[in-house]
This record gives sequence, C-alpha cells and structure tokens, in this order.
Amino acid sequence: MLRAGLGLVSLVALVLTATPSAEAGARGCNGRTCIDVQGSGLTVDRVSASTTWNGDFTGHFHVWGGGIDQNSATGFWGYHQKFSVPLGRDLPNGSVLCAEGWEHIDGRVESRGRACAEVHF
Repeated sequence: MLRAGLGLVSLVALVLTATPSAEAGARGCNGRTCIDVQGSGLTVDRVSASTTWNGDFTGHFHVWGGGIDQNSATGFWGYHQKFSVPLGRDLPNGSVLCAEGWEHIDGRVESRGRACAEVHF
C-alpha cells in the first residue's frame, strides 16, 4: 500500500512539473510601432497598436492575425494613444498577431514598423 501511494505521489509530481504554463500576454516594438497582446493562457482579450516614444505620426494602424484583420481610423497617433481590437477568445497555440503603423505623407503611405507577437504555451 505504501508503494502504491508513493507511486501516485510521484505520478502527480511528474504531471505538475511537466505541464508548461500558458502565456497570451506579450508586448514589443519594431521601428515606431508597438504591439500589446493582453490575455491569459491562450485567451486573448485584446490586441493594441501604439507608437514608440517620439514615434508620433499621422496615418493608421493595421492589426491582423488570429482571425483579426482591422485598420484604425486615419488620424494623428501620439505616444500613449492606442488602437485596440477586442477579441475575447482562445487562439490556437502558435498564432501570430501583428501590428503595423502606416504614416500618410503627400498621398502615399510609408510603414513605420511592424511588431508581431506569438501566442503560445
């Protein structure tokens, strides 16, 4: 009986240490564009795009991946202003979400950076 009990404790310990924790939250910047993925586990609550410090521009953000494909309104985007896309659902492990800032200059658009984050266990 003692041997069976020790075997069960060892099995539970192995399962607890071998199961990785899931993470949906991520933040990163590339060029003058930042992405912020908020959530827990594989559940993504929202994806936000913003500028870096001194990265202000007039234009729009494009956010895509994991079933999202949305553009912000065109306007002035300053530091601490965010374009947020609510999601509120689980994404498959390994899903990649991206945000790209597009500055509008004299009738053309120029990329101000593309930042991406992977949702994974």
